[in-house]
Amino acid sequence: MKTKIYIVRHTQTVGNIEHRLTGRKDYEVTEQGKIYVSKMTERLKDVKFDIAYASTSKRTSKTIQELADLNNLQIIEDEGLCEMYFGIYDGKTWDEVNRIDPKIDMLHQETNEILEIPEQETTEEVTERMYNTMTSIANKNLGKNVLICSHGVAIEAFLRKIKGLPFSEQRQENSQKNTSINIVTYDSNTKSFEIELLNDFSHL
Repeated sequence: MKTKIYIVRHTQTVGNIEHRLTGRKDYEVTEQGKIYVSKMTERLKDVKFDIAYASTSKRTSKTIQELADLNNLQIIEDEGLCEMYFGIYDGKTWDEVNRIDPKIDMLHQETNEILEIPEQETTEEVTERMYNTMTSIANKNLGKNVLICSHGVAIEAFLRKIKGLPFSEQRQENSQKNTSINIVTYDSNTKSFEIELLNDFSHL
């Protein structure tokens, strides 16, 4: 049996425009972000969703609330869908991080990963957490249309695991934009995911 999962990155927030490491810290949706939500909702309004999930960060539930309302759904919050935790720098701007430890941004530019922040969650940990969470959600909702809203690094980590693609490759193609839409199918027979649509933000 196959399950179709629509994975949306949250909309633009104050943390995004201030260039912050917005991991577990939450920020308000911007006015532009509200426009993004409207456009994304219009794009997906004709899809009949059976269930909706979001991370515990309110920026995700705010992104898909209109779609949930259209489908008479209560959004289920799942901590497994949260963004990478950026340790002691979570919530700081990149300017602040560069003043403290410029090596972090240098590594980011070189590898496309956030590395070596004290107490942070690693890319491998995020990948495993997201893959396990997505597999659990898929198995609980076999044959359904599932709506999920999560975060940039978390979504990218999950999709890269499906493709077997390291973060250093195809950076632009996989870097999730605000309200980017991804569609994956889960096959319960093979217990595997297949990507149908990747990082589509043509509605913006």
